[in-house]
Amino acid sequence: MLPFEERKRDPFITEEAYRACLGTSKRMFTNPTFAENRDQIKKLTKDFTSARRVSSYRSMSFIEEPWVRYSSGDALEDVRERVKYAFEDLQRHKEAFPEADYKLWEPDAYYYTLLLMSWSVLFNLPECLDILIANISRDPEDGEDSFIYALFSALGVHDFPGKQAGLLHEDPYGMLYDSLAGSKEDQQRAMKAYLKRWYKSKAIRGCYWRERHSFKPSVHLGYWAFETGLLTVLNDLDDSSYRDMNFYPRDMVDYCKEQGWAKEVRERLQAMRGKQ
Repeated sequence: MLPFEERKRDPFITEEAYRACLGTSKRMFTNPTFAENRDQIKKLTKDFTSARRVSSYRSMSFIEEPWVRYSSGDALEDVRERVKYAFEDLQRHKEAFPEADYKLWEPDAYYYTLLLMSWSVLFNLPECLDILIANISRDPEDGEDSFIYALFSALGVHDFPGKQAGLLHEDPYGMLYDSLAGSKEDQQRAMKAYLKRWYKSKAIRGCYWRERHSFKPSVHLGYWAFETGLLTVLNDLDDSSYRDMNFYPRDMVDYCKEQGWAKEVRERLQAMRGKQ
C-alpha cells in the first residue's frame, strides 16, 4: 500500500484523523455501552433518551467510517463493505428507535440523505435504499423537498412526498434541481457551477463537518459532494469537464463504471419504468 500522503483522496485528510476514526469504530465493538445490540444499549444506559443518543452516535460513526476511508484512499471494495455495514447498523437503530428520523429541513440530515442515496447507487446496493427511506421523516413539518422527491423518483420510488413542495435548501441544491429538466450538456454545465459553489453554499455552511480540517487535533472527514457522482451515473453524463474539480468523487464514479454497475443501474431503472 502507498504511504498515506500519496494515496489519500482528500487533500485535507490526515493520518491522525483516519486512525482516530477507525479507532472509534473498533471501540464500538468492545465498549458494551455502544453495543451493536440495541437492547444492550437500552439496558446499560440510564434512560430512553440517553439510549437513543448512544445508538444514534453509533450509527453516525459507522457512516463516517467509509466516508473517512474513501477520503484516505482505502480500496473501494473495502469502502463498499463498510458502507453495507453502515446501512445495516442504521437499520438496527431505526428498529430500536422508530421515532428517530432524518428531518430534511436540517442541513446535516439533508446531506446524509444525499450521501446514503448516492452510496446506494455508486456501490450498487439497491436493497439499502429502503433502509434510507425508512429513516426519513414523512411528517410535512419536518420538511418535504422537490429535489429529494425527484431523485427518489428517478430511482423508482414514486410514493415519496415532495413533488410540489419546492426546495428546502435552494443554495446550493437548486442548481442541480433546475438542471434536471435540461439536456445532458445543461446538466454538465450545472455540475461544474455547482461544484464551484458547493462548499461556500448556505446549506453546507450549516453542516457539522464543515471546517473540521482546521480543528486540532484533526477530526476531518473529507469534503465530497457525493450527489454529483450519483447524477453523473444516473444520467450517463460526460464528467470530463468537472472530474478533476474539488469535491467530485471521481474514484467512486470510476469504480462504479468499471464494475459495470453504472450500466446495470440504468438498465434496472429503465426496466422498472417499462413496467409502470
